[in-house]
Amino acid sequence: MKKKYIIILIIVPLIIAIIYMLIHNQEKFYLNDKYYNNSSFIEIDSNKIQRLNNENYLLFTYNNYCTLPIPCEYIFEDFMKKYNISIISIPFKEFKKTKYYKKVKYAPTVIIIKKGRIISYLDANSEKDLDKYQSINDFEKWISKYIYLNKIN
Repeated sequence: MKKKYIIILIIVPLIIAIIYMLIHNQEKFYLNDKYYNNSSFIEIDSNKIQRLNNENYLLFTYNNYCTLPIPCEYIFEDFMKKYNISIISIPFKEFKKTKYYKKVKYAPTVIIIKKGRIISYLDANSEKDLDKYQSINDFEKWISKYIYLNKIN
């Protein structure tokens, strides 16, 4: 009888771990073509963001002020120039009107969106993401886990 409990105590957590890894193991993907070969912020509002449901893109939501030593938009601009990638941007006031606000409550942030679903985002309220806001290298490492930085021609 004890052997059954021991086996169950070993197998059940193992199965849960495998399922967790399968669910959270995202494959890298490409942004939609129009976001490559241009390096700019594309300003939109909450109404226009709804039309992007079938697209893969990066979304930057921001406040009118920044308390970081290096304003994070400088890091994101350097990233865009280096990889020739555009990022959609929206003021946080407008962002609050989107479906994404249910999950992402703080700005500034960059959100990776695939077909209308949040894949990952920087948490402006978390110390663990602070380096990604202040270092282009840390930002690149994070974002390159999810998307291809260069488009295949």
